[in-house]
Amino acid sequence: MWYPYRWLAGLQIGADLAQMANYVVACCLGGLLVFGVMRRPWSTSWAVWILGLSAGWANIGYVFAVIKGEVVRITLLFYLAPLWTLLMDRWLLGARFSRSGWLVFLLSMAGAVTILWRPELGIPWPRDRYEWIALSGGICFALNNVLARQAREVDLAVRAFSIWLGCLAVSVVALLLLQTDLTPLRQASASAWMVLVGMGLMLVLASLGMQMGLQHFGATQAVVIMLFELVVATFSASLLTDETLLPSEWAGAAMIALATLFSGHMSEQKAAAPVV
Repeated sequence: MWYPYRWLAGLQIGADLAQMANYVVACCLGGLLVFGVMRRPWSTSWAVWILGLSAGWANIGYVFAVIKGEVVRITLLFYLAPLWTLLMDRWLLGARFSRSGWLVFLLSMAGAVTILWRPELGIPWPRDRYEWIALSGGICFALNNVLARQAREVDLAVRAFSIWLGCLAVSVVALLLLQTDLTPLRQASASAWMVLVGMGLMLVLASLGMQMGLQHFGATQAVVIMLFELVVATFSASLLTDETLLPSEWAGAAMIALATLFSGHMSEQKAAAPVV
């Protein structure tokens, strides 16, 4: 997704505007036309509402932080999410790791830090508001993964729609608070809108895929697999730009790939009943 965002930025459509447009598309096409979500059995479960808002803050918060802050530090703080997922998964769902599960988890975290760590940037502790936003976004991302399992009995389309709606709501509030000029979006060309619609559909597929996957394995295992996003981003950047892969990035990618392959052996045990 980073490549079309960069292309749109060249047309003066920032990632904040693009995100809002993307989730309008996701809500309209994914929620109303494709899945007929309004005819689905809606749930008033607190988990569904928090699911949407946590997803909104995680997605929009990360985008705003990475626009304004130092990209590597912002990304590193956000991708501490596996650590928060582990803690929440144990507290809320009573999940337990085997010894091999701990090794897989630590391997994935080590891979992420190896890709993102730059000694000159110092210890990954928030230094300004954008870095705090990134850290809080990672915590919300972890909460979203755990709550997706908590709300497994809720209709899949309703869960996905709550995420798109939450992302849209948070993006609109952020744009209003920052008084972002909407002119670039209003004057966008047909090709730009085709890209925005296509990205919205990609978000629909990604959200549904994640929600379906989380029904079958633990949240911590899921976030370990999701770290493969860093590998894809690293290699796609080297293919589509003039960036070159550093030895540390090769090593980190190998660690994450290995952790992903063995994530099925984490042996998380499902609790007899949720704690909450």
